[in-house]
Amino acid sequence: MLFAETLSIPASQTEWREESAPKLMETLDRYMIANIGEDITLDDLSQAVKISKFALTRLFHKHYKQAPMRWLWSLRAHIARDVIQMDLGLPLMDVLTLCGFNSPQHFSRFFRKTFKQTPSTLLRNLNREPTGPRDVQRLQQELYEAFDRVVSGSLESYQASFQNQTPV
Repeated sequence: MLFAETLSIPASQTEWREESAPKLMETLDRYMIANIGEDITLDDLSQAVKISKFALTRLFHKHYKQAPMRWLWSLRAHIARDVIQMDLGLPLMDVLTLCGFNSPQHFSRFFRKTFKQTPSTLLRNLNREPTGPRDVQRLQQELYEAFDRVVSGSLESYQASFQNQTPV
């Protein structure tokens, strides 16, 4: 008897087939974009595509050579970098909250590990526009309204970085 049978879990929830992988990844992408600011767990991701946590982990390792949560943290860091580079005057606490990080320390540590600089260093090093004042409130509101597009764009560029890698 299979372990999944002893738990009364349908086989469809424990494994994935290679031909279904693109659809599963697309569903996961949509789920992560829709919930990027929330506290997403491995259980949440596995329930979103109705496969086991172990099958989900194998799927991510096969496609991204990373664990699902590390991939999600990296995606969030890339989104945060893109938002910071928009130079909208948002406080870093707002950026990390928008991107789903719960801890400023975790955000800063992971950001520094990913991009070899802290978020505050990136913010300081931006080329500021020397011309007149900007309507920061309007720009911030536009970001909040267009956040889904920013997230989608960051996701596409982050995924493209895996497609451009040569196999090891």
